[in-house]
Amino acid sequence: MTDTREDAPAITSLLAGVTEDDIRRDPFPHVVIRDALPAELYDALAKSMPTAEYIGERIGKPITSNERYNYMSEAILGDAAMAQVWKDFVTRHASPEFYQEFLDLFQEDLLANLPDAEQGIGRPLRELRVGRRNRDGFETHDILMDCTAVINSAVTGRPSSYRGPHVDKPYKLFGGLFYMRLPEDDATGGDLVLYRYRTEAHKFHTSASEYGDNRFDIDPKYVEEVTTVPYESNTLVMYPINPLALHGVSVRAVTPHQRRFVALVGDLQNPLFDLAI
Repeated sequence: MTDTREDAPAITSLLAGVTEDDIRRDPFPHVVIRDALPAELYDALAKSMPTAEYIGERIGKPITSNERYNYMSEAILGDAAMAQVWKDFVTRHASPEFYQEFLDLFQEDLLANLPDAEQGIGRPLRELRVGRRNRDGFETHDILMDCTAVINSAVTGRPSSYRGPHVDKPYKLFGGLFYMRLPEDDATGGDLVLYRYRTEAHKFHTSASEYGDNRFDIDPKYVEEVTTVPYESNTLVMYPINPLALHGVSVRAVTPHQRRFVALVGDLQNPLFDLAI
């Protein structure tokens, strides 16, 4: 997996060249950017992306069907076997510069849907102290960024969806998915589905004891599908998080192929909204 700094291609931001004209607002503000990275950079990342087995061995998680395996920025940066291009990439996309690029694109939409966000955080969005997850803490920083290599393992036994309709945790300011599908992956499913509420009378699974980590999921009877973003290589999906940002993953067929993407997040100390209301 290793390369040298001299061999690694120059890092380009996933949001380079993305403007407000690219924002889609149905069913919630988001962008879908195809060919988000130059081919040379994308190919270097794609050929050196860790597998589920590699990640599972290092985080101590056994391989099971259609499970999620996260290799976070700090783990990548501390792994001597990881390619330099990955270390440069995660550093750039978990940085204050990338946070400002996100605000340049989405600040107006974010505050339109969460008008009390700055009051809840305690300072203007442009003035947040930006740190990195698993390196910094909320004692000294207001938002902790991460750029995580993620694998959904092969699907065995029966088709399944990794996760149905849900809203990301309310203490996250934004979410991003950068798809890195392999050329030989001929499986169906694994697409991103965007939803809207069918009715105002809806209820999230807010009981952690009953639903485990999926307490921000919602019964499909309360939502309707609006659009599907295909799981395609070199494709970025990004959005500010709010109660309207409902999304999920379509059912994956039985396949030996792994579903590969990068997750972009910005964590806050406290939630900005309450899904129980």
